Amino acid sequence: MKRLFHLSTTSKQLDLFDKDWEQIKGFIEKNRMDGIEVGLTLDYPLEQIPAGIVEGVHLSFYPMWLDFWRQDQVKLQQLFEDEEAIKSYYGGLEPAVLIESYKKQYRRAKALGAKYMVFHVSHVLPEDSFTWQFDYTDHEVMEATLELVNAVFEAEEDGPMLLFENLWWPGLTYLNPELTQWFIEGVQYKNKGYLVDVSHLTLTNATIGNEKQAYEYIKKVITQLGETKKWIKAVHLNKALPKFYMGRSHHYLLEQYQKAKDKKQQLMILKKHINALDGHVPFDHPLAASILELMDPMYCVYETAPSSRYELAYFIKCQNEALKMMTNKND
Repeated sequence: MKRLFHLSTTSKQLDLFDKDWEQIKGFIEKNRMDGIEVGLTLDYPLEQIPAGIVEGVHLSFYPMWLDFWRQDQVKLQQLFEDEEAIKSYYGGLEPAVLIESYKKQYRRAKALGAKYMVFHVSHVLPEDSFTWQFDYTDHEVMEATLELVNAVFEAEEDGPMLLFENLWWPGLTYLNPELTQWFIEGVQYKNKGYLVDVSHLTLTNATIGNEKQAYEYIKKVITQLGETKKWIKAVHLNKALPKFYMGRSHHYLLEQYQKAKDKKQQLMILKKHINALDGHVPFDHPLAASILELMDPMYCVYETAPSSRYELAYFIKCQNEALKMMTNKND
């Protein structure tokens, strides 16, 4: 199993290393990691990234994409002020722009020599994230995702593994074994699999308040997958204990969001809400090793949200310590 950490090519993340990839290389070696999973922005120059350190590429995610894909003009008019706003969000007015965007990202992932790519299977509207009332079922989101994915990734292509990641909104959650198997069978691209985000899976159960409860729940869900479990190739390791936040009403936040004076203020409220749910803190409990043993992944990605490179090093140390039992078994 290779251990990676997630790093985006946004200025905020690269500033942790003074935008210096030699520093990033040194950090990887010093912290005894095997490389990075990169959140690759569309216009970042690939030539700046040193060869051999990128194992995975996280593809972009449009949280509210299904109405655009279906060209539901009524809903699009409710979501966006005008056509310019639609262009700004998706890159154009026709669904083909999503296909072209992912084809471009696919080419860039291959150019970097990535071993895998990550694709979110989900759809959510901003207000629905507060109310938990959704317009679409898991099946509808997964069915539309198959349409998009099969239009982007040709069946005969032999590129990096295409790994599908779960969220706690409508789409891939792993809670329905039959649906999970149906989806992976429907992907025409041959080099495919699943990625389990530990926090995202935990967030499908609002009663979880400690690590033991998280482990028992994850064990139950993964065991119920049966043979489908073999498709799990990677894990995003971090921790969420949703009971204390998800157990309260978020209608006051929804009111703040709806009354916000502009889009920027709305975005701040939404980000604060999402970060409270999915804080990307390290899973610093020894049960982290037991969670990984359930799935036996090829890659374990430390996906955390540090404010400095020193905090990132600390987060890596925390999860390395939690996985020490697994390391000793492999020695």
